[in-house]
Amino acid sequence: MGHDKSRSSVSVGAVDWNDPHLDALLQKVDGWKVDNRSDQPPQEVQIHVSSGWTANSVVSKPAQLISIDEQTMVLVTRFPLPQGDHVRVDNQQAGGTRSVWGWIIEGREGYRIEDREHGLFLNKLRIG
Repeated sequence: MGHDKSRSSVSVGAVDWNDPHLDALLQKVDGWKVDNRSDQPPQEVQIHVSSGWTANSVVSKPAQLISIDEQTMVLVTRFPLPQGDHVRVDNQQAGGTRSVWGWIIEGREGYRIEDREHGLFLNKLRIG
């Protein structure tokens, strides 16, 4: 959700876009890819992916849960998950197994060096 910056009452002053120091800084950050992840340690989970209409099309595999809120969760897997697939995420807790259902809304290869070295994918699910 974006903010309407045109109504800001805070002025940052004039920017000289031709300043060589600013140009050098912008060249350093050009191409950066922001990869925000939770500072919580990843949780080992089991996912059950339904990609068809029959019970025989459910695949169970391990994954890591790295972020969750009321509406979304982010999983790390060693394989891509197709957008639109229905996924059940089982998380072992002290009181038993907690299952959460979601739909894959975005998936991509990890940007970090260690992600690429281990063939990791980040998958965002909409809970529900």
